[in-house]
Amino acid sequence: MQAGRKWLSVALVVLVSWGSAAGAVPAAASVERVGSRESLDYFVIVTGSELLQGVYADQHTQFITRTLGPLGYRCLGSMSIGDLQTDLYQALDFARGKAPLILTTGGLGPTSQDITRKVLSDYTDIALEEHPGALADLKRRYGGAQGILRPVLRGQALAPAKGTYLPNPNGTAVGLVFDDGQRVIVALPGPPRELRPMVRNELVPYLSERFGLRKVGHSLTMRFAGIGQSSIDRVIRDHLKLPEELAVWSSFNSNRVDITFSFPGNTPRELERLRTLQGELLQHIGEYMYSDAGASLEDRIWQLLQQREVSLVLGEIASGGAVSSSLLAGRGESTRFAGAYAAGSPRALNRLLAGTGEAGPAPSPDRLVSMLARRAAEKEAGAWGLVVGPVGLDESGAASVWISAGSVSTGFASRRINVRKGRRLRRDRLVTHALDLLRRELSKKSGLAP
Repeated sequence: MQAGRKWLSVALVVLVSWGSAAGAVPAAASVERVGSRESLDYFVIVTGSELLQGVYADQHTQFITRTLGPLGYRCLGSMSIGDLQTDLYQALDFARGKAPLILTTGGLGPTSQDITRKVLSDYTDIALEEHPGALADLKRRYGGAQGILRPVLRGQALAPAKGTYLPNPNGTAVGLVFDDGQRVIVALPGPPRELRPMVRNELVPYLSERFGLRKVGHSLTMRFAGIGQSSIDRVIRDHLKLPEELAVWSSFNSNRVDITFSFPGNTPRELERLRTLQGELLQHIGEYMYSDAGASLEDRIWQLLQQREVSLVLGEIASGGAVSSSLLAGRGESTRFAGAYAAGSPRALNRLLAGTGEAGPAPSPDRLVSMLARRAAEKEAGAWGLVVGPVGLDESGAASVWISAGSVSTGFASRRINVRKGRRLRRDRLVTHALDLLRRELSKKSGLAP
């Protein structure tokens, strides 16, 4: 799935036509991109012999209907079946006559018992092809240093030739979308920890693009940095009393979290209720929110620099120029960006910033980045400096990176970021932490909203 569909920040309703008289059920319902109807009917097929044996209860249908219902989707039925090909074929025949959209769960793993991928390919006459994006992601996560996958894992990169796939950062089984232009069948993984985020963060955005969805009701998206998705969920659970009709979903990427609240209604009362819920949430985690108007963290930095009428000078070691690249991506140029310096060591960065490689006695890591941030700020009158230091190890072997931001007139603040030893450095994570520290300091020193 393309990055542009990564997160849907508004509640949406599907526009669909049956192509027949109201209330009639055609032999094979089809989907059209028209506006004669304000809901999309769908059918759920839950696979897994353990469900029929009473080992587990079906919680997928409950989650899917609760997630999609407030967005304008209507579930016409749900069926639990075993792991036999004939069972799945018969279930698909039944569901096909009921709804234009079919959602299946389970059976996407790498074992011989996982039959969903093959059955759906045969049923729809849509071939499976190795998808370059899915393959690259599997190699990155499971291919080791050489990027070589075992054949059983490589088979997980097979996706429909007509349709698309839904990324799965929590497992190996990507979601599959079979789309022949008349009907859509979506195969979702079985484990809840994989299915639930895929529905929230991948399926809903896909449906919005495929079926021409439109906004319904009132919704509000808050964007956070410096706090984890689970921490926000815990605050919501412990401190907010959420109305039953409220839809809540979230997206996580590069240590940035989007939380959306949405009501199905669009009266002023719903809008007021959203603002009240937002205020209650921000009482506990307001310092972490950087936007409720759709701005990116990079956009917020430019806004603050503009409001303060100051420029920015960057110094990067561990981030290797990723911070400046992130800030300038899609922007081209900015009078608030005075320059950036990337180096492989503190001595080299000091030489670039101060014109000398002599830094005196080796200071502590936090004092080192603070000193370098000051020298960055001193490159231009009134500028702010932001420095990402090198990766360092403490006595226990734990790896970390120090970051510092500030100006000569306001002082400098430093933050230590833990990084995982033995793994490739997550520079996107460092970018978020660096920009978040800068955002906080720019806001705090100016009295502006964070």
